[in-house]
Amino acid sequence: MSDLTSIEKAKLEKLLEMESGYVLDFSNRTFQEFILESVKLDIYDEKYNYQSGSKANRLRAFWKEEANNIVGVLIENLLEYCNTKNLINNQIVNLKYQELFNECQNISKRLKKGIINNFEKEAINKYQLSVLQSELLSEFDKFAFLIYKSYLVVCMGFCKDIFTKRL
Repeated sequence: MSDLTSIEKAKLEKLLEMESGYVLDFSNRTFQEFILESVKLDIYDEKYNYQSGSKANRLRAFWKEEANNIVGVLIENLLEYCNTKNLINNQIVNLKYQELFNECQNISKRLKKGIINNFEKEAINKYQLSVLQSELLSEFDKFAFLIYKSYLVVCMGFCKDIFTKRL
């Protein structure tokens, strides 16, 4: 569950043109494909069927249901789509739009910050695992040497017994 604030949602809704139930210029099919490509989730899954089931309401449900990092990645990709759409259509953006866009980028970065923290934790865990692995291998080597040494002592004793019995 993402922790988007009401103010952040209002900014995103404005930039993504969600007032009328739509999201940008997406059709149902292109919206589904975009989100599937972006975060590998199906926006038409039943868990996102919120209120009227419009694209905007499904996106709102997505924000409620999914983790910060997933929502952050989707927002980042939607912002990239906005940028691309403006470039393709030769649209000149005004200062207010650019400010809103920048604020939405900051929202995405904040949400995605958890990804970095998770990677750092994973790296620490991998380091700890490699240290543990080294320690275990070292202890195993010591143990194996003791077993080998004991085996030699037993074998030598056995061989000595056999040899002395034959004499």
